[in-house]
Amino acid sequence: MRALSVVSRSPEETRIVGASLAPVLLPGDVISLSGDLGAGKTVFVQGLATALGVQRRVTSPTFVIVHEYEGRFPILHLDVYRLDSFQEVLDLGFEELLDPEAILLVEWGDAVAPLLPRRHLDIIIKHPENGDDPQHRSMIFRPWGPEWVFKVDAMRTTGETLLNAASSEDVAEQRFAETLVSQVRDHRQPRESGEV
Repeated sequence: MRALSVVSRSPEETRIVGASLAPVLLPGDVISLSGDLGAGKTVFVQGLATALGVQRRVTSPTFVIVHEYEGRFPILHLDVYRLDSFQEVLDLGFEELLDPEAILLVEWGDAVAPLLPRRHLDIIIKHPENGDDPQHRSMIFRPWGPEWVFKVDAMRTTGETLLNAASSEDVAEQRFAETLVSQVRDHRQPRESGEV
């Protein structure tokens, strides 16, 4: 599967990449964020939400499960890390959170992949495998559906411009790259155990 990757070199760059996705988002869009604990999922959401005009401070909804923000569009920021089963997610009213009038961002979305709509964006944020710089983060954008392919391509153009503008380097560089994602699980198939 074709995906797009970029290495963020700082929390500020992670916010910039988040902001670069904001211009293409519309109500009804669903974004799943997964990856390493503490890798910057909420930092990414901060950049995205700020670019969408959210004035409030954006924080992790780990303990409250859902935060709602008002910006250009309503944003629902869900964290399923502390939920133990699909039933808990459903009891939370997950189907109502798939609001066609709001943008839904799901941290640890890979845990509830069978509940996500067929057309959504997977974002995986990880600490670097080589461990060279603790500030660096590997980010992979995996689109599900043709409209998300278009949106990710547009994000790439905006992201390249913003990252180069924020860089202290004199020479513009290409930061995003196409990548193939191996062992893609069909998110529409329930997991065997039924657990999150």
